[in-house]
Amino acid sequence: MRLLQTAGALVFAALLALPFTAGSSAAQNKRVAVAKAETTADRPIQSIVALVNDEPITGYEVEQRVALAMLGAPEMQQKLQARLKSPKMNDEFKAFAIKRLQANPPKSEAEQQSRVKQLQGEFVANIRRQIEKDFVPTARKQALDELIDERLKLQEAKKLSVVAADDEVERILAGMAERNKMNTAQFAEHLTKMGANITVMRERIRASLSWTDVIRRKFGHQISVANRDVDKMVASVQGQDDVELRIHRVLLNLPPTPDQKRLAQRLSDAENLRGRFTGCKGMEQMARGVPGARFDNLGDRRPSSLPEPTRSLLLAAHDDELLPATIGENGVELWAVCGRKIVKAADAQRETAQNELRQKEFEIMSKKYLKDLRTDAHIEYR
Repeated sequence: MRLLQTAGALVFAALLALPFTAGSSAAQNKRVAVAKAETTADRPIQSIVALVNDEPITGYEVEQRVALAMLGAPEMQQKLQARLKSPKMNDEFKAFAIKRLQANPPKSEAEQQSRVKQLQGEFVANIRRQIEKDFVPTARKQALDELIDERLKLQEAKKLSVVAADDEVERILAGMAERNKMNTAQFAEHLTKMGANITVMRERIRASLSWTDVIRRKFGHQISVANRDVDKMVASVQGQDDVELRIHRVLLNLPPTPDQKRLAQRLSDAENLRGRFTGCKGMEQMARGVPGARFDNLGDRRPSSLPEPTRSLLLAAHDDELLPATIGENGVELWAVCGRKIVKAADAQRETAQNELRQKEFEIMSKKYLKDLRTDAHIEYR
């Protein structure tokens, strides 16, 4: 048993790197069996588990979604990694291995080494199965929620006659297969070996494509992106050097060490000026009415040349907007954005930023509309 006493040094370095989907078809089938056993514990998998506006969802569909979720669940891999890195893990493995080696003692040190490696795999597989079993109830609930949402999405798409065609679905599926260096048939076979069905993937894709068209049809005209938001995103990505802001400032002078009364008076003067602000054109004349106020036309400035938080506030402001008063090094300051221009941002960069912002608006409307559909739907759980 001498080799076994040092088994802890051999155990987990390589095994920690294994992805959750690694393993033989037999191992994958065991994992699917776990999901199926959990799914069928209360009812046959062909039974109806929910009705969504009288459209059924079966236990088989839920089981398939669980199997698909288990193929790439990062939370399970994280739990496995954490468990294998536990300080107690080597002792647990030694106890596990000693028990089995004593029941069937190896005849040589070479055989013992081979058996220890085999037992390492069995030990990790047991831990993995325990984690998967704990994961199934959560995965099953998530799968059912996902199927309910997809039913609602496709029902709405049918009302608007925008259900995605088969060729659209196959095009997306072919792209997924290509990214995995397979054709669609090979990808389908791969999923089958992993315990999932490619039909599940097809239906998810169809629901997603159809729902995109639903939101575009109903809300596309409401989705708009302001140029200032595009400017801000481009500036942020490009180190804030692709936008120039035309800036005016009014400085209300303060002594080097002002008392609270003087500071309060200057802040009050600044608020009075803000109340009289009608636009950048009248800003210089506005400042002349306040003793000790100085107007500065700072011209076009790169945001990177301005201090924070003034930089972010100016980038977020509308043109012809006066910011709230701030206390600077030389006094109380009032900053105004009087225009902006793009210096060198390519059209493609602005288009990318605009598309990202539109997508965010799209997602907000999508979530809200789906929530409304779910509230109004008749959902019956069985």
